Amino acid sequence: MTDGRCPLLQRFLQAARRDPEQPALLGPRGAVLAKRRELAAAIAAIRESMAPLLPPGRPVALSLPNGLELVAAFGALRALGLPVALVDAGSPPAELADAARAVGAVATVTTAARLGSARPVWEHGLMMLGLNEDSPPAELPPGTALLKLTSGSTGTPRAVAVGLRELATDTVNIMHTMGLRTDDVTLAAVPLTHSYGIGSCLVPLFLVGMPLAIPSSNLPPALAETLERAAVAHFPAVPAHIRALASLEAHLPALPALRVCLTAGAPLLPADGEAFETLTGIRVNVFYGSSECGAIAYETGTPIGRPAGMVGRPMRAVRVEVVDELLRPRPAGQEGRVLIRSGAVARGTVPATDAGGLLGDHRFLAGDTAVLDGEGRLMLTGRVAEHLNIAGKKVHPDEIRRVLEAIPGVRAAFVMGLPDANRGQLVAAVAAVDRAAGHTVMSLLAACRRALAPHKLPRRLVLVDELPVSDRGKVRRDAVAALLNRPPAEPT
Repeated sequence: MTDGRCPLLQRFLQAARRDPEQPALLGPRGAVLAKRRELAAAIAAIRESMAPLLPPGRPVALSLPNGLELVAAFGALRALGLPVALVDAGSPPAELADAARAVGAVATVTTAARLGSARPVWEHGLMMLGLNEDSPPAELPPGTALLKLTSGSTGTPRAVAVGLRELATDTVNIMHTMGLRTDDVTLAAVPLTHSYGIGSCLVPLFLVGMPLAIPSSNLPPALAETLERAAVAHFPAVPAHIRALASLEAHLPALPALRVCLTAGAPLLPADGEAFETLTGIRVNVFYGSSECGAIAYETGTPIGRPAGMVGRPMRAVRVEVVDELLRPRPAGQEGRVLIRSGAVARGTVPATDAGGLLGDHRFLAGDTAVLDGEGRLMLTGRVAEHLNIAGKKVHPDEIRRVLEAIPGVRAAFVMGLPDANRGQLVAAVAAVDRAAGHTVMSLLAACRRALAPHKLPRRLVLVDELPVSDRGKVRRDAVAALLNRPPAEPT
């Protein structure tokens, strides 16, 4: 076993020495993929073979699907003391290369098909290590251990730089707030390369030895199989997972081990939460967080009657305020920006020119608008930068989305602006509908007219069975735009 330079890795190695036979990773049917000692040995072997190839201090981009290879490679890079830039496994080669250059990654670890122009120098199973010889160094905040890739305000790659202290603080906050135990099996259905998967799955494995179960896919039967056979106790999900599992109805097995279930990344429809709770007896809680500051709030109340946007009370050791433009707290019930104070707030961004709301002194000003109710619960109302300019009038897309989703038979909606030569922008929407409801574009617009001013009505509306979403549960804006830019099948 390697001693490593990373305190997070050292915590895992201590757990591996203390209880070497405990599982670290479980497969789709609950079989042990790697015990703690086996994962520690895999980390040591990869570290030893990579060490001569990588210069000290420079970041390495890591982009692999959930599994033993990703976890072991992450551990090995941290054992070398290198900052790790985690990139979605679904990113095409060009996007992966752009992300690596943005953070000054000296090398990339991924599959052969996605290595792009990086020069391959090492191979292990499905993994390849390629040197990025055209990647200039980037300035990182001191103490950076992990780089969470996201998009900056211009759409170009940007990374949130996080240290070990922030990673550990976030995971401790999550575990205390949710009542998680170190032996709780966690279903790793969300990408371990995304902030949600990092804080809820990857760091808990290394920090306290919490085992991960890896499903074979995100299809409903595969998720149900792993939930049952791996005796999953902790299920960090996205709303699409919950909806898909509830669709199994009588075929959804009993899940007696499941104790903590939550969703993040997109709004959970109350009907989906109710259906899942009816089938399993397990309530689906709502989790609100951000790459820049980790976990923010947690809502455990019943989904029935839950107001749209309700994300609950602040996490343990996290302070949340709703503030005005001068960062002054607003009274309960008044809308403002969400200001977070937490020991998990990131150290900075790369490049540093796009601070993304990081104010220093452990403060983060989110791009979300919200209100606090009289009980201290946070309810999101929209995004600051998302207002549409409709003929000089400001319109927030979430107002229109909520109207559409209040129509019986509309499961979810996404609203965005499209360029318009006369009006600046026009309101466009995609609605996921139950076909049995018999909705048409005209019937939905008629319902919207009863709740919206004329300038807020969608001028383009497309009906689909499901909204296009990523593995993170986020609606794919590019896919929505493609749907909206097709010639309309029905006049609006």
